[in-house]
Amino acid sequence: QLDVDLLHLNKHDMTLSYAQQAIKVTAIQFKLLWALVTHQDEVLSKPFLYPLVLDREFSLYDRSLDMHLSRIRKKLIAAGMSANRIETAHGRGYCFK
Repeated sequence: QLDVDLLHLNKHDMTLSYAQQAIKVTAIQFKLLWALVTHQDEVLSKPFLYPLVLDREFSLYDRSLDMHLSRIRKKLIAAGMSANRIETAHGRGYCFK
């Protein structure tokens, strides 16, 4: 389990909540958020995240990781989390603040 402020992640059953409100996420979305939160304040590059989250090598033209991150952001913002907690470091990767 991992708690950061009002965000709660349970790796055992891959559940996520914010301010005690359950948020439905896919396994890929959970793995992506887990990676970002466990490396809080670090920029994680796409080449690092692809094999970890998507179980495949990074491809320059593959936007699937971006789409998963966009969906996670929308769900967390809808639950009340600040929009700037997950930052895009353009040309470098993503960072959970």
